[in-house]
Amino acid sequence: MQTPADSMENRQNMVLKMIRNFNAGILKFVMSIKLRSVGATILGGFAGLSLTSTVIPSAMSLMVDMNTFTARWGLGGYAVYSIMAWAVGGWAVQRTGDKKLGAIILGTVGLVTGLVFTIAGLGTETNILLTGAGASLLYGAIGGMIIGDALRNPSADE
Repeated sequence: MQTPADSMENRQNMVLKMIRNFNAGILKFVMSIKLRSVGATILGGFAGLSLTSTVIPSAMSLMVDMNTFTARWGLGGYAVYSIMAWAVGGWAVQRTGDKKLGAIILGTVGLVTGLVFTIAGLGTETNILLTGAGASLLYGAIGGMIIGDALRNPSADE
């Protein structure tokens, strides 16, 4: 009578071992996916879209007495380029995993894209350039700190 009990315990242990191995395999697969990099890239791209559709036009309406519709119309053709540049910047910030370096990287991306798009889409007057560049720099620096801190890799955690 003891033989069936032993074989039953062995079967239960085998089933538990198979379930644990299956769970460990699923967990390893999920953790190997670069979700943080993908998330940072998507967030960066959406931030670039927001820059051309909201941030710069709002700053222009507050500081330069320009209608937001006029600013959005002038910057509308550059949204795709802004999405691409900011997506690369968001990815780079996530790879560094540092708030300060993230603020520098995305702030620089913001400054460059803000200047280029303001010159190309809105004009070259000093007030317009300073407003577009300043708003973009501030927006990028804050976004870089957020992405660099929130989406860093767990291996970089202390």
